[in-house]
Amino acid sequence: MTCTHFAKEQVLFREGDPADSVFRLLSGSVDILRELDGDPILLGTVGAGQFIGEMGVVENRPRSATARAASEVEVEILTPTEFLDQIASSPRAARELIQRLSQRLREADDRIVNDERRSGRVHGTRKDADSQTAVESVHNAYLAAKSSWLQRQFRTPLGLGDLPFIVGRGPVAGEGRPPLQPNLKLEDTVPFRLSRNHFMIEKRDANYHVRDLCSTLGTIVNGEPIGDHFRGDDAPLRAGENEVIAGGVDSPFVFSVFIG
Repeated sequence: MTCTHFAKEQVLFREGDPADSVFRLLSGSVDILRELDGDPILLGTVGAGQFIGEMGVVENRPRSATARAASEVEVEILTPTEFLDQIASSPRAARELIQRLSQRLREADDRIVNDERRSGRVHGTRKDADSQTAVESVHNAYLAAKSSWLQRQFRTPLGLGDLPFIVGRGPVAGEGRPPLQPNLKLEDTVPFRLSRNHFMIEKRDANYHVRDLCSTLGTIVNGEPIGDHFRGDDAPLRAGENEVIAGGVDSPFVFSVFIG
């Protein structure tokens, strides 16, 4: 295995290339594109911790899409033998691969349904232009632990299908119920960095946002602090990977939120 860096906009591999390696993304994000009538079509964005190019290796077929760095990235490059040996020897790696392939299949199914809605074939009639433009694009969002310390509490990325999604601290002796029941309840020790209700991920007007829930130490979203002690309590999430830190700059509660 070797590690290498790619600059923003640099191509990792192109559609039709031989599938002679698998990339594991260590940092940054990578756009996956295919050509349609000479124009690039964005299929999705891959974030840190995920494999890129594994489909061609598994199927022993040429690359089905182009991978282009959406930011500066660092990757680990595995030969097909190294990748398959890792999958065979690591239940965690095999589980991550299955989840990723399942996600792609779900996205493809959603895209087919969305196309049917736009064409009007679901109801047997043709939609007018205004109705077609009102159809919401299909998005997928995932929450993952970015710091190694936090990964000990939850290793598998969590799909954010049901929103809002609340992250908070579990209770200690003598504490009552928080105002809201967290979807993800994490452990912390004194002095606490994580509040009982710390932050919430929500979707408004087809865009994802992080809202600080009056936490004690605030939340940092892509470098922007939010919370009671800052200018606002809400920050938008961008396409691709987002970094969310709960409890201050040196807090171990560092999350990645992937918007695809």
